[in-house]
Amino acid sequence: MARPQANDYKKKREHILQVATQLFAQQSFHATSITDIAKACNTSKSRLYHYFPSKEQVLYEILNEHAQTLVNTFLPIIKEPTLDAKERLEKYARHFLRINVKFRAQHKLILGELDALPQAQRDQIAASLRQPVEAIFDTLVELNPKLEEKLQFPVTMMFIGMLNWTHTWFEEDGNLSIEKFSAMICETFLNGFTNQTFE
Repeated sequence: MARPQANDYKKKREHILQVATQLFAQQSFHATSITDIAKACNTSKSRLYHYFPSKEQVLYEILNEHAQTLVNTFLPIIKEPTLDAKERLEKYARHFLRINVKFRAQHKLILGELDALPQAQRDQIAASLRQPVEAIFDTLVELNPKLEEKLQFPVTMMFIGMLNWTHTWFEEDGNLSIEKFSAMICETFLNGFTNQTFE
C-alpha cells in the first residue's frame, strides 16, 4: 500500500525546490550534492528522496517551471488583437525583463545548466523555450518583412541577447525602471543607437 502524502507535502516540496535553486545558482548544479540540499533544508538525504528521486529531477522541475512561466507570459500577448507589431515587441521585452529580474537564479540556471539534464528532459524544455523565441521571430519579421531570410534568426537572437543577461546586473531600484529600460532596448534595436536621446 502506498504511503499517504502529508498535508504539507506540496509546501515542503516547493521549499526544497527554492533552496536547491539558490544552491545550484551559487555553486553550480554539478558542485551541489544531494547532501548539500538536504543540509540546507534541515532534513536528511532519505527524506529528500521522498520528494524527489534524483538531483536531476530537482533541476528539471526548476527549469521546466521557469520555461512554462515564459511560455505562459508570452502566449497571451500573441493573442492580443489590439496590439500592433511594435507594441507586441515592447510588451515581450517588458515581460521578459520582468521575469529575468524576478527569477534571477532560475534564469541563470536555464542559460547555464540545461545540458545537465537527460536528453529527453532537455529536449522537452528546449521545445518550450522555442515558443517565446518564435513569437519574437514572427514579430520582428512582421516589423521588417524585407529582412533576408538567412538573417531572420540571427536578428531574433540579437534582440533576445539584449535581454538575456540583464539578470546579472539590472536593479529595479536603480536609475532605470523595467518599463523605461525595456523601451530603450526596443527603440535602440528598431531605430539605432545614434538616433536615440533616451530622454
